[in-house]
Amino acid sequence: MIIKLTSCFIFVLFSSQFSAFSQTLGFQKEKEGVLLLEDDKPRYFYQAVTKSKNGEYPRANYVHPLYGLQGEILTEDFPDDHLHQRGIFWAWHQLYAEGTRIGNPWLSEGIVWDVQNISTEVDGKFAQLKSEILWKETASEKAILKENLVITYKRHNSDAYTLAFDIQLTALLDGVAIGGSEDEKGYGGFSPRLKLPEDVVFISSTGKVEPHNLAVKAGPWVNLTGHFDPSSDASSGIVIMGEPQKLPNYQGWILRSSNSMQNMAFPGNNPVSIKKGESFTFRNQILVHRNLRTEEIEEYYKEFSD
Repeated sequence: MIIKLTSCFIFVLFSSQFSAFSQTLGFQKEKEGVLLLEDDKPRYFYQAVTKSKNGEYPRANYVHPLYGLQGEILTEDFPDDHLHQRGIFWAWHQLYAEGTRIGNPWLSEGIVWDVQNISTEVDGKFAQLKSEILWKETASEKAILKENLVITYKRHNSDAYTLAFDIQLTALLDGVAIGGSEDEKGYGGFSPRLKLPEDVVFISSTGKVEPHNLAVKAGPWVNLTGHFDPSSDASSGIVIMGEPQKLPNYQGWILRSSNSMQNMAFPGNNPVSIKKGESFTFRNQILVHRNLRTEEIEEYYKEFSD
């Protein structure tokens, strides 16, 4: 099934159940994108149509809201402290093509995301959304990159689900390059903007991690724990996973305990090239859970990385 995104699009609903954890999954058309429902409760929304705040910071092709296990909203969009940050997104400060600086996708400047196609499928406990997106220069509408995106939702049990992101970027012009922020932080890439509780703690496979202004080394995943659900006294967790060994010029983790996103930063402030017709692929995953131990998170990571 292909959904053409122009002024409107066609929608088909799939649903399925499985015995290990009773569940009905389905994708639902909305005015600006596609919503995943689980037992008629929202799980995440894919923003396919460009939205802005009073005409500024136009953006599309990201996830917001992401919902927690009890239906609480876990992500933020247009936060007052960083209006350009949005849900779960992937972008860089530097984008070049044909020897010219095209814009700043991180700040939603000089670039638009034109979502061409969306297809959805549900099979058992999996729900998958596929999308093709053109990254276009705003002024000329010239396509710089073609993105192929796959978002896979999997319910594991009543206390855990995962949302995996497979992203492929193909250069459509000569001289295409992407680069992170032009300071010593060098941030860019996969970036969840989460609603952080006051008691948030960062834990990796080697123990507690303290956020710093610059990138820190913390292994291939970081678990954010705290009271994400304000209606509950119980703490919960959100794990961000990636494959740092496969990233060009990987910088480490940019972590913030308030008022910002979390980022597996690459490729730093020096741009890396993608030759015309060639592709670059990277993968990340969000694990939403209740009180998983480090050993259990490692098992989820092995499943992801395999």
